[in-house]
Amino acid sequence: MITPDDLKRIRSLPENGSVLMAVVHVNPADQDNHGDALSTRVKSALSDLGVPPTLAGRLLDDVARAREARGKSAVYVLGEGVDERFDVQVDLPERFHFGRPLPTLVENAAHALPRVGVLAVDRDWARLFVFDQGELSEVRRGRNTELEDLERDNYTESTTAVPGAPGAARAQDGSGFSAQGSGPRSDSGAELYQRHVDALQQRFYNETAGNLSGELKARGLKHLVLVGPVARLAEFRAEIPATAPFEVIGETNVEVGTGSAPEQTITERLLPLLEDFARQDEARLMEQLQEQGVMEMERVLEMVQQGRVYQLVIPEDGSHLHIYRSHNPEVPYFTARKDVQESPLDGALMTRVTLEEVLPQLQELYGLEVRRVHGDHAEKLVREYGGLAGLARY
Repeated sequence: MITPDDLKRIRSLPENGSVLMAVVHVNPADQDNHGDALSTRVKSALSDLGVPPTLAGRLLDDVARAREARGKSAVYVLGEGVDERFDVQVDLPERFHFGRPLPTLVENAAHALPRVGVLAVDRDWARLFVFDQGELSEVRRGRNTELEDLERDNYTESTTAVPGAPGAARAQDGSGFSAQGSGPRSDSGAELYQRHVDALQQRFYNETAGNLSGELKARGLKHLVLVGPVARLAEFRAEIPATAPFEVIGETNVEVGTGSAPEQTITERLLPLLEDFARQDEARLMEQLQEQGVMEMERVLEMVQQGRVYQLVIPEDGSHLHIYRSHNPEVPYFTARKDVQESPLDGALMTRVTLEEVLPQLQELYGLEVRRVHGDHAEKLVREYGGLAGLARY
């Protein structure tokens, strides 16, 4: 997994250094990775890039080990003084780069899927997880011990029944009245028991829901997926306040009990749900851009440098978009215009670079939040919105 400290370390690599960076699809379940196919494919890609043999050898020597590790993709950063491999539990598109460091290559791998909270909940259990980079980590496990310790006989031992009479006897599982009872009964004990069960269950849900906002906020999470039986989730959602600072983005269930469900089983249910959410979220973003956004590369770059854009929307990773950056980092200037040879700020020469290369600098200088759109949305951003778009502060 790629941690915030890892990203910070990668961003600090000298810009004028040469590194080999790669995202290699090493999933052993893919037949394209069986036998020598994986190493042959990687060797060919490195040869096409002109990677020096010694540096290429370092990656090739490790690829077989990466395939046997727990990740589906391996993210490499190799060079003088740096030797990193991050195992990621997501099938990522393969990519190879040799030259100046591209921190965004690692960041894209870290953000390939949304990072969300997951709560597996029923009347007995409330298990909180964090889903990040395809991995599910349990961070808190709560149990409804009051319900577990409740003694039914303490509430029902005083009831009486007359054999053979049509009945109103409450079913022993607490689900309601039976069609045919054992006779007239005083239901005071059974009803008291059921009311007590309902009160304890509601209190458990209420306490769990009440703690969620703080738990999710402490972990920087704004989205939540619920896992559990449909009826229990409906009861639990009724306890979530309308003003909660998080959004429930989906629900799913597992065949095994909530308290004993393996993390892998939950993860398998989460992946398609999160992929759908990511697509829907991008569609909502595109609609917002159409209604409120700033479009066209030069206009967006001008407003970014004026501090008027807080969110920059780019196609994919930005590697196919080119802009121009001034040589002088002390007086930065960016433009999409090919005819600008010198910076109007200090006369420094302009250099053609990919948007991907300068994203970290733009983020640091102007406090930008960067959103990436993919597939058809990326094509529309280039074709109809002029390549870049943004949301303005004012």
